[in-house]
Amino acid sequence: MSPFLLLALAPTPQGHEVPGVTAGKAPKANDDCCKFDPVTGEGVSLGGFLFPEINYQAAAGSSTADPARLAVGHHDPDRHGITQQNVEFTLGVHLGEYLELFGNYNAKIDREDHWVGESEEHYATLRDFLPLQATLKGGRFFTEFGYHNREHLHDYTFIDKYLANGRMIGEDSATVYGGELSLPVLKRVLPLKWSDRLTFSYGAVPDPLEEGEELNEVEALYEAERATWQDWLASVDFTVTHTISEAERCQFGVSGAWGKNNFHRHTQVYGTHFEYLSRPAGVGNADACCATDGASFLRWRAELLLRHFGAVGEGEGGGSDTNADSFGPEEESEIRSVLRDEFTDAGFYTAVSYGLPRWNVQAHLRAEYVSGVSGAGLPERWRVSPTVTWHPSERLPVHFKLQYNYDHLADLGDEHSFWAQLSFTWGDCCSHDG
Repeated sequence: MSPFLLLALAPTPQGHEVPGVTAGKAPKANDDCCKFDPVTGEGVSLGGFLFPEINYQAAAGSSTADPARLAVGHHDPDRHGITQQNVEFTLGVHLGEYLELFGNYNAKIDREDHWVGESEEHYATLRDFLPLQATLKGGRFFTEFGYHNREHLHDYTFIDKYLANGRMIGEDSATVYGGELSLPVLKRVLPLKWSDRLTFSYGAVPDPLEEGEELNEVEALYEAERATWQDWLASVDFTVTHTISEAERCQFGVSGAWGKNNFHRHTQVYGTHFEYLSRPAGVGNADACCATDGASFLRWRAELLLRHFGAVGEGEGGGSDTNADSFGPEEESEIRSVLRDEFTDAGFYTAVSYGLPRWNVQAHLRAEYVSGVSGAGLPERWRVSPTVTWHPSERLPVHFKLQYNYDHLADLGDEHSFWAQLSFTWGDCCSHDG
């Protein structure tokens, strides 16, 4: 395997972006690289097998609309002024060569200044032990779906969640209590420098996290938030990687997720994703999880999501698709009919990132779109977001972001938002697999 591919698949060091990162196996700690640094927490361990990490993110800024109306993710900035987006405590455990445990506790401060937290993930992973290079996972975890479902907030390239993921998958990542199997399926037939990975997950969907305040959205026959999954969820992701050279790679794949929704019907989401990444070969120690991000790079990503869901609502009077009890003539005006319908919507984004090592700066530009579903109160929307990330020094556990959002919504018109984010990460980048 090329040094470039090993570096690209490594988890994000110190919570800031490294180009080409996708959720995957964290390489084992490297003694030459991960020596303990009390300032950054790099290399920290308890007994050589417990690896803690602490993350904190806060955003300050404002918008021409109520920020909560524009937020699509649970941790997005949702108020004028300061949003305490994330406080996260993580513990990774390495039990021998093959078995790893991971757990985290995550919280935010909601709009009523209440502490709202939960254990987002806690699971065991068995790798490099099963035949066919299979990896087995069990517990509560984010499923594999495209590039962003496995991300925690400190891994985000942008300050807020992508529109398509927030609308079609949910304010939080698709999560199950269940199992996941991941393995290559075309390894024997693919040409040299090509690889693939098929991941299948199935499990029960946790109850949603309750917050102190809910916004009243546009009134509609069908409540859009009920299209999210409940009871059970199955998902699959198949990704193929072509390592063009030690400096270039491209990646493409397809994903699908199926489950019962809160209308007691079903929601299906399908996606396709693509990435091109160029980065100088031989940057840093490719076998180490703590390789520097102080290098130039170019990354282009694009994803397309398509959702289909069944819905149930209430309307006045009878209709061709109703399920109401019979009433006498004197009660006809009070008839409430149960309505059933099917909806399909789509979302897309494209994003480009470029690294400027001279100033420890990364520049990002995102353009995205989601279609509207008027019957479910979901407006058509598109957004453009230029963002700059600055990491003052590798010797400091902080980095900063500045982001501008230009939004256009069918029901609100043009809206503008400005956000600045402080991100703090203390801990060992080798502690878990993301």
